[in-house]
Amino acid sequence: MVSAALGGSQVATWRGDVNQISDNPAFIDSALHQSVSLNYLNYLSTINQASAAYSRMFDSLGFGSVYLRYFDYGTFQEYDEFGNDLGEFKAVDYEIGISFGRKLNDNINYGATLKNVFSSMYQNFAYGAAIDLGGYYQSNDGNFSGGITIDNIGMEIVDYTNSERNFFPISVNAAVSKKFDKAPIMFGLHYSNIQKWDLAGVDKDVLANPTIDPLTGDESRSTLTLDNLARHLSASVALIPSENFNLMLGYNFRRRLELAISERPGLVGFSFGANIKIKRFGIQYAITNYHLSGTSNQFGVTTNLNEWYSKKSLN
Repeated sequence: MVSAALGGSQVATWRGDVNQISDNPAFIDSALHQSVSLNYLNYLSTINQASAAYSRMFDSLGFGSVYLRYFDYGTFQEYDEFGNDLGEFKAVDYEIGISFGRKLNDNINYGATLKNVFSSMYQNFAYGAAIDLGGYYQSNDGNFSGGITIDNIGMEIVDYTNSERNFFPISVNAAVSKKFDKAPIMFGLHYSNIQKWDLAGVDKDVLANPTIDPLTGDESRSTLTLDNLARHLSASVALIPSENFNLMLGYNFRRRLELAISERPGLVGFSFGANIKIKRFGIQYAITNYHLSGTSNQFGVTTNLNEWYSKKSLN
């Protein structure tokens, strides 16, 4: 939820949201003991996602959490080759993650997430498992932090066609964030896919405009460009006037470069969000601009079960 408002995964900008642990399992906060979160995402068209997360401290063992995501791609109509209506079917994905993190010392945390991914599409089924590893550093004054993750270390165990099993594409990510003593502002900068430099190599618009040698007519494309650098980056800023109210803004360079229309780029690549705490509930909202034709809206509610228990004991 917070990550969506900050432009995507932010592995160093920790805002105390239990859902962010799926971005970096090294995010540890004892204040999140017994925290529960429910989220709903209206992605695009009829595509929807719902998720739930729970976290808990285990004494001297460390900080654990579990989350469940359900991704619904919508209902489809099936027809045979003669045009006969054969009914409807759905395409859905599920992800179950279990995270565990510990402190190495006062400044450094580390953690891991075991992910189980299930996919059902028509009459086919697939299953895969992977591990995410994370590290997180925070300065003594809490104003500077850095994070690194290695995601998707795993493979397909059951393929849709039961023919071959592929390894998941591993992603290495790093980020830094900076908060100021005299201003309620936090800046973040995230660098994704460290393991692969040439992200523009899959962009058809880039491939369609190669450099042509005027003498030989040979086509070539330079990969050492600012365009390629930008596709790795996302930036964010959070306005934090109090712990009960946050405003967030994110910008994803790759999303802007690959999904915006040059004639009318609009706000593609930008994301916005707010987090407000009312009594025992945290209310969150984020809007993400993926394309000029539509935006994605995400709603979330968080609470801490400890606050409910203490309230009952007082009564």
